[in-house]
Amino acid sequence: MAPSADIQSGGADKPCHNCRRRRLRCDRSVPQCSKCAARGIECLGYGQLFLWTGAVASRGKLAGQKSSAALYPAPGPPPRRRRRQASGSVATPSEADDSETVADFGADVVSCHGDDDFVVSSDTQLVCPTSPSHLEYEYEASTPWMLMDPIFQDMKYSQRQYLAYFSSRLCRDFVAYDIPEHNPFRNLLPLTQAHPLLRQVIIAASAAHMYNRARPWLGPDSLDRGDGPKHLLVDALVAKQQVLQMMPSALRSINSIDGDVLLASVLFLINVELIESGKQNWKAHLDGAGRIMSLLPVSTMDASLRNYIMSDCFVYYILESTFRPSARDSRSFFDSHQGLSILEKTANSYYCCPPELLEIMLTAAQLSNTMPEESISSDMLTTAGVTLFNRAQNIDVIAWAREVETLPSIYNDPALSRFRVASGHRLGTCLYILHAIPSLETVYSDEMVDMLLEELQQTLISIPDDDPNYKATAWITFVFGASVKTTEMKEWVIDRIKRLMLESPWGFLYAARDALHKLWGLQAEGKGNRSWVQSLRDLDMDFLVV
Repeated sequence: MAPSADIQSGGADKPCHNCRRRRLRCDRSVPQCSKCAARGIECLGYGQLFLWTGAVASRGKLAGQKSSAALYPAPGPPPRRRRRQASGSVATPSEADDSETVADFGADVVSCHGDDDFVVSSDTQLVCPTSPSHLEYEYEASTPWMLMDPIFQDMKYSQRQYLAYFSSRLCRDFVAYDIPEHNPFRNLLPLTQAHPLLRQVIIAASAAHMYNRARPWLGPDSLDRGDGPKHLLVDALVAKQQVLQMMPSALRSINSIDGDVLLASVLFLINVELIESGKQNWKAHLDGAGRIMSLLPVSTMDASLRNYIMSDCFVYYILESTFRPSARDSRSFFDSHQGLSILEKTANSYYCCPPELLEIMLTAAQLSNTMPEESISSDMLTTAGVTLFNRAQNIDVIAWAREVETLPSIYNDPALSRFRVASGHRLGTCLYILHAIPSLETVYSDEMVDMLLEELQQTLISIPDDDPNYKATAWITFVFGASVKTTEMKEWVIDRIKRLMLESPWGFLYAARDALHKLWGLQAEGKGNRSWVQSLRDLDMDFLVV
């Protein structure tokens, strides 16, 4: 780009475009500033930038339509067109080759072929750098979107790809309804430039999620999958390792950095573990999140984002408590009474469950964890259990479901969807209470349990696979599976878990399936406790169903 006419011999009279976008002090050297030269990137100069806006597609499905995107030139080599892959292989860029092209998810974009292609997107941070075509492979692991906002210009191409995947796909898993302006997790993206810790943990989560989506099923009736593209797994592990290396320094500097960013990083570190397998180190990260929350000052960022981050941590803590022994010496923020007020502020939470039901779950879990040496009699436990059971049965899920009417209506009957899933949580909580407090068998007959099981199965059947809240039924399905007795019902549960795997490729579902098989094995051998909740606690299995 030639320098503009107003550039004098002593230098330009304004910063170059790169420095201006990055808010750096530019030395205004001509023909390019020394900061760009030192960083090895192309200086965009000082003159007018020509943007392609309002271009008209001459071919394809969008022929005759205008583009609403503004395409900024990206530093570095342009992305190459991808080659058609053989079935079973997927090409996705990695750190080793930033110029590798990205593949297509089909339904996520609208595109056409030719040099005059464009993408219509509601997010001006995203453009399509390729001309993708549909692949035969069912579980594509990459995305045609690339972040082009000036904030992200200095990142590697593959980093932008993973952040774009977070924006276009992974973000959907963190809310009930992925509605523009109502998904606060996307507000984390602008913070990734200034916070490498947050950037790397989002990259790790995106790469792990992409890897799971790309893993092929070993057969049409198989419950297991093969390996996905190795470079996605490598990128996830490398980014995760960098996060673990940066975390101690960040924790020591908690008073000088943004506490919300640190808490978000820990939450996504938990999510990485849940996406990978649902085992290993998620418990240590969850305990750390509780301690961080107790130290957070008044929020300096989006209050809605903090509420959703803290809400997810509380939900994970409650769901962990339902199947695992509780630590007797816990002193984290989770022990406070602020959880219910925080949960009530997140109507669009991914878990789609009334906060009062979550509180009942936690109380029932704590009662079932009562130690023999504690001064609580069996009659007192039974009375408390009956009270919880009655409270759970009387939750007004209809009124709670209608709260979604305050959100833009871009989904078909969202209140009905919330009602079905909340009803499933109500029934699942009632079942859980009966099994978590065994003394209730003297109050409620087997016919009550069978009635709850039948009603819960019909409720789960009424929730279609394409329901946006389908992903929130994993815990309910697990409780139903742990409570059934017949082989037919157990096969139905395993089939439903596989369908959940198809819709939500999170690794904790495999851990939940394995836990059910082990529980059923104990029951078949007559070795299980009369309470399957206590049997799980005795096994002390390291898994979390969310």
